[in-house]
Amino acid sequence: MDERDEFDERQRGPRTPAEGVRIIGAEEAQAALEAGHAEGRRPEDAPRYGDVPPAPTGPRPAHRFPLPESVDPSEVSRPPVAAPDMQHWSEPATGEVPRVLGGDTESDDDLEAWSSFTQRAPRWREGDSDWEEADFHDTSALSAETSVGALDTERTEHSDLFTFDEPEPTVVEAAPEPRHVRVGSRNPTGGGDDGGSRGVHLPGARDLPTAIAVGVGLGVVALIAFKLGPVPALVLATAVVTLAAVEAFDVLHRAGYKPARLLGITGTISIMLAAYNYGETALPLVLGLMTITTFLWFLWPVERARATINIAGTLLGFLWVGFLGSFAGLLLAGHSVALLLGPIIATVAYDVGAYFVGSQFGRRPLAPSVSPNKTIEGLAGGAVASIVITTLIVGIVPRIHPWNTGRAFWLGVVVAIAAPLGDLCESMLKRDIGIKDMGTILPGHGGVLDRIDALLFALPAAYYLLRVLH
Repeated sequence: MDERDEFDERQRGPRTPAEGVRIIGAEEAQAALEAGHAEGRRPEDAPRYGDVPPAPTGPRPAHRFPLPESVDPSEVSRPPVAAPDMQHWSEPATGEVPRVLGGDTESDDDLEAWSSFTQRAPRWREGDSDWEEADFHDTSALSAETSVGALDTERTEHSDLFTFDEPEPTVVEAAPEPRHVRVGSRNPTGGGDDGGSRGVHLPGARDLPTAIAVGVGLGVVALIAFKLGPVPALVLATAVVTLAAVEAFDVLHRAGYKPARLLGITGTISIMLAAYNYGETALPLVLGLMTITTFLWFLWPVERARATINIAGTLLGFLWVGFLGSFAGLLLAGHSVALLLGPIIATVAYDVGAYFVGSQFGRRPLAPSVSPNKTIEGLAGGAVASIVITTLIVGIVPRIHPWNTGRAFWLGVVVAIAAPLGDLCESMLKRDIGIKDMGTILPGHGGVLDRIDALLFALPAAYYLLRVLH
């Protein structure tokens, strides 16, 4: 090797061993063939890669696709049909259909099975004229069959069309109603309507001593505030009405609505104070501002929710609790707590009388679809208690000025009409929403709104009664 070859060898670098090429001997090649690791020599006539298939033999077509305009397709010779029993694709259709039943011949058993559904055995209809026969439109045979599903005209909405094969639930018969424990104007389980049986009071359903203790405590607090004067009475009334508004908006929110709770509570406090300081002239102003502000609350993204239903919910809570409760401020605006004390005594007398009379003598339900636990006997007992107790305490012993005997009597009559309406209206809303009580802040009574529902309707009635009586 000369110097030039050595230089080329150094430039190319070290050689890599040859890959895939190795010379083997005859014995090793025979062993590879027998083991299937190598393939033998192919015959000379075997096809190889790159071979061209032979040209087709036979007559060549006279024309190629597409046919020229000078050639009539019907005159072009056709190749022989491979299957003589099949029609060529270019020939017109005959209207025949393949046989549905398997085998070469029809089975008589199948025909007899199908013939049981109609008066006549099935027939083959092939031509257009076969469908114009008179018996084809005869559907009298179908009238004898039993209609099921949507074709059953006697099916009701409680049918088993959309039911599954599930075991029917076991019906447990209710226990007999105790005759000596009927409920009157209020549900003894805490001031709400649980939707139970009519007028049935299960023993122990209400902690009566706790309820009495809470009621007496509330009465003592109210008497102390009224004794201190109109301003403390206004503060107490505003606190009670505000708590009731909070419960109302909280119930609407838990029911899936999104009322403007902060706006509703602010409006409730505002209308209470405005009614006391400015009288009736302040009510239209606060109502107008509250309505416009509620619309603007949902116009701008303060509360991202459906506008229509939630504007209605906000105004409902404000008008029901805030606006009706503001009549307490109007009654205190004359700087006399007696004007507000009178309707409160009349409403409490109605509630107590209705409960005890209804619980002992209640038999006939007053409004089963709204409040099954209220009875006509309880309503009558509450009305009598409202008139008698109001006349005695407010008008006679001791006489609370400016109420006299006649005014106290008419106050009892008006409250006896308005109080049950307020109670039933709250029960209607609770049943629609699906709750028992508006709250749980008062043990044995429910929520604050459960206690003043009747008073909210009695306050406007008492205010306008005083306006009529001058």
